[in-house]
Amino acid sequence: MRRIPALAALCLLLPFAVVAQSTDAQQGRGAKQKKKPPANPSAGTAAHPATSAKTGESGTATTPENPSTTKTSAPSGAGAPGSAAASSEKATPPSAAQVDPAEFRRQVMEEVRRELQKAKDEMKQQTAWVEQDSAARVQDSEAVESLRQRVNLFQPHGYFRLRGEFFNNLDLGRGPDPTNHTLFPGPYIGTGGNHSQSDANMRFRFEPTFEVSEDLAVYVQMDLLDNVLLGSSPVEDPYLDPFTPLHILETSRAADTIRLKRVWGRVNTQLGELIFGRMGYHWGLGILHNDGNCLDCDYGDTYDRIAFAPREIKGHTFTLMFDLLYKGAGTTGDFGELGRSVDLDTLDDGYRLGLSVTRLETPEAVKRKLDAGQWVFNYGLLLDYRTQGWDTVTTTDVSNVSTLGQFFSLRGNVIKRDAKLYQPDFFVSLKKRKWRLDLEVASTIGNVGNRASRDVDIATNPQLTQSISFLQLGAAMQTDIAFLSGDALLFGVEAGAASGDKGAYGFGARPWRAGSGNLQPTPPGVTPYRVAGPGDIDGNHLDFSDPNHTHGRVNNFVFNRAFNVDMILFRNMVTSVTSAWYVKPSLRYRPTGRKTGGGDDTGFEILGSLMYSQAWYPENTPGLSKPLGIEMNLGITYDTSDRFHAGFAYGLLFPLSGLKNRLPPLGFSGDVSIAHAMKFILAIPF
Repeated sequence: MRRIPALAALCLLLPFAVVAQSTDAQQGRGAKQKKKPPANPSAGTAAHPATSAKTGESGTATTPENPSTTKTSAPSGAGAPGSAAASSEKATPPSAAQVDPAEFRRQVMEEVRRELQKAKDEMKQQTAWVEQDSAARVQDSEAVESLRQRVNLFQPHGYFRLRGEFFNNLDLGRGPDPTNHTLFPGPYIGTGGNHSQSDANMRFRFEPTFEVSEDLAVYVQMDLLDNVLLGSSPVEDPYLDPFTPLHILETSRAADTIRLKRVWGRVNTQLGELIFGRMGYHWGLGILHNDGNCLDCDYGDTYDRIAFAPREIKGHTFTLMFDLLYKGAGTTGDFGELGRSVDLDTLDDGYRLGLSVTRLETPEAVKRKLDAGQWVFNYGLLLDYRTQGWDTVTTTDVSNVSTLGQFFSLRGNVIKRDAKLYQPDFFVSLKKRKWRLDLEVASTIGNVGNRASRDVDIATNPQLTQSISFLQLGAAMQTDIAFLSGDALLFGVEAGAASGDKGAYGFGARPWRAGSGNLQPTPPGVTPYRVAGPGDIDGNHLDFSDPNHTHGRVNNFVFNRAFNVDMILFRNMVTSVTSAWYVKPSLRYRPTGRKTGGGDDTGFEILGSLMYSQAWYPENTPGLSKPLGIEMNLGITYDTSDRFHAGFAYGLLFPLSGLKNRLPPLGFSGDVSIAHAMKFILAIPF
């Protein structure tokens, strides 16, 4: 780079040098024409320096010669004219008349070319160094980020999200079912032509990490303005009269609370890692356990847990988990004098014991194997055991019980539950080059020994004490393969299945909903309810109306609601994947490439998918038919290098016979029509 100024100076002097040589040549030709050359060449050459030091014969000021040459020539001329002339001839540079302008230009241009080539070589060296440095920075960025986090005591993480939705005809125009429920709530204003709804909400999720040391850390998750509907909670002022607010003139919003969701700690010991506190949990693809830590998630599993993971054994990690699921009645004293909540009894506690065995390679090891063309094989096995001996009715007030009379009253609202559930879950992940396959299979097996709601019901109505069995199975698979340069195009296929409940009506995702089926026996003083009947969208599957022919099982597996597969059918109508299966091919195109192919996962990405879904049993659908629908989802996202995310998606559902209304009310045909949905997300993760 130092040669650039010299090269520039040389290029600037080149025109002046050529002009000067041309001028000297012209002056020489003029001098030859005006006087004859001297007879003695030495005399003429000796006299030339003295003459050139003054004004030239052409009247142009010329450059003086070297002063040392002039001083040396004068004494020599006084003592020995012959030797002085010879010395002067040797010391004096050739005149303009003796230098060929073409040769001079050639020499200058050759020097320019040499300097230019040297500058190019230096530029190539500098460029190569910059490229190598950039590649090294990209390669080590994750390691640098990990190191930065380890040395920072306080590490802020989280995201701010603004999300908007627009729905059209999500009730499919089919009218309500026999229980007067629709597939999707609203709209309610207007008659006939109003089928559209829109909303927007936001969330600020703050997940700081406090690195007390390299072996001690505390993690927090809190949500501010969690899914608060934009335009809600106005500070109402009466404008027209004391009873009538005018909401169009509202200018302020009521303050919302902070939801502190999770706080947990991690201790790294010589024996292994200890984790304790209230924390999220994610396993496999997330159909059974899902922490909900995604930009578009609304749910998430949170457990009060103590877990210990010993050191790895031949690449495998063993984790033992103990969760407190339910503690029952408690008290803080008459006026909080105990200073804390105290559990009144341990017999009604609910527990979960979990053991997981996983083999998960680090992202660096995965990348190294994929670059070498090797297989990446990760897997995990989870064994859950849930148990609860006694239980308390959910409607019972269990807070601040402190007197003997309150204890006896509370005792009448508990029941010996004898609940035992087993939930094995297995996942596997295969990757090679540009292909990946992720698979998870989960199940719930067990029984509840007594379905009664209160202990006093056992003697009054033995029909309320039947047991309930569980045999549920769910599975999900995701696979994709990359095409084009930089893995720009991904072709994927996703499929999932959740077992149904043969002989029961409704999907089973809302078991608390009263149906139109058989009236169920209930304890005295409890409002009677009905199970789901033919044509109901959802409801309870447990039918104990006939002691000889009871349906005392729950076999429909319900995917975790944080596991989203579409925009309309399962997410907003059924509210989860259950009693059905689906298959969804998809395409994703990112022009700038992906991180797996050497890109940086920034820029635009175009997404498209087409999903077909069907029920296992026709009685589980409101249309009493297996086919549910065909849903098309299209979207585009944009991500920047500083992690700003923007996305827009459009969904279109073509409902099939399983969503029809077989028992339409007056004024409805029971047929279904197309539903539309749109969504946008603006988010700043950090």
